[in-house]
Amino acid sequence: ARNEARMFGKVTEVAVDPQGLYFEIPDAKSWEMDQHGAYFHYTSADTRQGLELRDFDFSAVPPGMPVCCDASANLGSHPIDVSKYGVLYAASHKNFSTSGICYTIIRKDLISERAQMRAMPTMCNWLTFQRAPNKIYNVPVLVSVWLGALNTEWMIERGGVEFFEELAIRRSNLLYDIIDHSNGFYRTFVTKDAFRSRMQVVFTIRSGSGADHELVEKFLIEANDNLGWLDIRSHPLGIPSDAIRVTMYNHQTEDTIKVVQEFMHDFQKRHDLSSQERTVLSTTAAERSTLHA
Repeated sequence: ARNEARMFGKVTEVAVDPQGLYFEIPDAKSWEMDQHGAYFHYTSADTRQGLELRDFDFSAVPPGMPVCCDASANLGSHPIDVSKYGVLYAASHKNFSTSGICYTIIRKDLISERAQMRAMPTMCNWLTFQRAPNKIYNVPVLVSVWLGALNTEWMIERGGVEFFEELAIRRSNLLYDIIDHSNGFYRTFVTKDAFRSRMQVVFTIRSGSGADHELVEKFLIEANDNLGWLDIRSHPLGIPSDAIRVTMYNHQTEDTIKVVQEFMHDFQKRHDLSSQERTVLSTTAAERSTLHA
């Protein structure tokens, strides 16, 4: 969004991480906003490192400035007050349908000559679609529209956003619990609960460097190559090894994530030598205690 916006004007970034990792977001009071900006844009869930913003601080945005949000990764997984946004949008291919369409909720006053830039491609011009007969300017990707309708009906039948929020919490906690209780064998990059994503759990093994880098590769090879798990390998995040990423969009079942949890438990059992040494020491101490008794 930043790079695209730069083609149309000046961009001011806030909450910038010099390393580009974004494992947490600084307090909104520290953001140096452009008070004359046309709009403020943020992404509510970054799939790369597993960071999610579910409680955006709207007080940080100057009064009257439209807030635009890319909610592609987490729309439908928690309640959202749509009235606070100028534009709320989500690419269809993550939570709702196949690729090819974008779900966009636009505040009516922004669909106007005043708000529309003149040098705007036809397919990105909201007025084009607003003024078209039945608001359909061209033939859309019908399969994507149809599958999206079926999927949203399915979501509503199961209880809507409230159901999927509860599912997202239970599902992600299955992995966060085993990570947090692994005695450091597994660790997430995002450590604060307020920022931990429920849609992507991203982690590494210990330091992710040296011998730990080799363990990460073993994990990824077993999960991706041997078990056929898709998209388990993610981008490096400040360490030599690739990150491990488990994606859990709205349709993902809790039972599937339990399989991942079991694999993680088994992998640690096979490779955590420090844990095995502690077990041996504990057993030896118990045997000595028995002999002295």
